[in-house]
Amino acid sequence: MNNAPRQRSLAEMANDQLNGGGQRRDRLAEGIDAAELPDCIRPGGSLLSVITLPIEVARGKCKSPK
Repeated sequence: MNNAPRQRSLAEMANDQLNGGGQRRDRLAEGIDAAELPDCIRPGGSLLSVITLPIEVARGKCKSPK
């Protein structure tokens, strides 16, 4: 018998590139991880928050305002 491996389709190769090389994206887990972060803009914030807001967003400590 001829057990040659089959050639992968373009769709399979594109999915691998988009999803990080063979790993399947778990959108539910990504959504849960994003939901546990607090919002960066808090009611009653001070003028100091204008400085600290970009720093907290860059460090991933809170969700950025959209």
